Amino acid sequence: MKSVGRCWCVGFSVLVLFFGIASAFSQENKPAYQIQVRAEQESAIYKKGETVIFHIQLLENKKPLAGKELSYWVQGDGSFEKKGTVTSTDSVAVIETSLNRPGFLKCTVQWNDAPGGKISAVGGAGVDPLDLRAETPEPDDFDAFWNAKKEELAKLPMNPQLVPVPAEKVNHPAVQVFDIKIDCLGGKPVSGYLAKPVNAQPKSLPIVISYHGAGVRSAGMPINDAAHGVLALDVNAHGIENGQPEEFYKALADGELKNYRTAGSENGENIYFVGMFLRVIRSLQFMKSLPEWDGKTIAVKGGSQGGGQALVAAGSDPAVTFCVAHVPAICYPTGDIEGNFGGWPGFLRGKTKETANPAVVKAVLYIDAAHFARRIKAESILSTGFIDYTCSPTSVYVAYNNITAPKQIFPSPESTHAVPPKTSEITNKLFWDYIERNRVPKTE
Repeated sequence: MKSVGRCWCVGFSVLVLFFGIASAFSQENKPAYQIQVRAEQESAIYKKGETVIFHIQLLENKKPLAGKELSYWVQGDGSFEKKGTVTSTDSVAVIETSLNRPGFLKCTVQWNDAPGGKISAVGGAGVDPLDLRAETPEPDDFDAFWNAKKEELAKLPMNPQLVPVPAEKVNHPAVQVFDIKIDCLGGKPVSGYLAKPVNAQPKSLPIVISYHGAGVRSAGMPINDAAHGVLALDVNAHGIENGQPEEFYKALADGELKNYRTAGSENGENIYFVGMFLRVIRSLQFMKSLPEWDGKTIAVKGGSQGGGQALVAAGSDPAVTFCVAHVPAICYPTGDIEGNFGGWPGFLRGKTKETANPAVVKAVLYIDAAHFARRIKAESILSTGFIDYTCSPTSVYVAYNNITAPKQIFPSPESTHAVPPKTSEITNKLFWDYIERNRVPKTE
């Protein structure tokens, strides 16, 4: 396929940052001010050394406001930094910069003297992003590490527990749902909701597995997926109980799972994501054991932390045939110590090669989803936002560039850590078109 190619909110109602546009809204009948920051090129993608031009507009009630001094700060991969001021005009003001290496630039523009308080906005641009690669190599024993885990997991019986969900909760006459638990290594079972069409025949259905973004919550019932005529599983990221009151998940988020993102990060065996990835691998083993699977198609999907898990699923099991990873997390954690924008959860954020804990650097290399991406055999779709401070576009492109199987990426220059509706619409269509195109013909 052809390649296409720190979200923050500040204050009360005085600042909104979204898609590179910030607005300051004062009381009724008072002016509303807005800054827009956009790359001159629509794609926001440039070549190494090429002049990158950002267009800046200061608006008052949606009309240009000229003659105001705005400060700007350009950050880039390779620890690039440029600061200065620019004066607003009746059309657009221009900030010019460049980057002599593959990477991304984020241009923050701020009006410090705005009535009601300073406002700011961010624009992004990429520089030869298809050439981005990690400097820190993967461990020589990466495959040996995970193969040993798989072998140990294979020795543990799955002991599946499927509890039917009452039909009144499913509310779909053609779909049945089960709350499941599957024994797994790592201290927690695989838990989630399995949904499938009523009276599904053996060897007749594709598999669709969904993985969760960051946070602590119940799995969802993938009823709509199952209604498409698939075996659908929604996997709880933490192997915890599903369908519990909100207080249950809040207690876990404030207690046992409060710092799960960086738990055990000084030890490759104990880092939290090893257990999560084992549950990903186990979820695939379980779904392939179901008699209704057609033996042909397995599609995985997720966003953010779920996108990282989708890459791990596809990279750890060659039986996966299609992968959608939106703004994937857990990619390129060593980016920060290479002077680049690294990925969530930022194990090494604020560190350098000199100040980083060597044990953490070593451990995170085993759970880097970009390393799993190198092993993907499935057709893959990724997406990224150029002003995503959570799962940086740099980290996403490092993972994307490691994939050698057929792939597409959907970049959004004006997006933060979100998937634009148009991207969702296109990728959902590609996903379900793939499922329909690869269905096993019904036998009479």
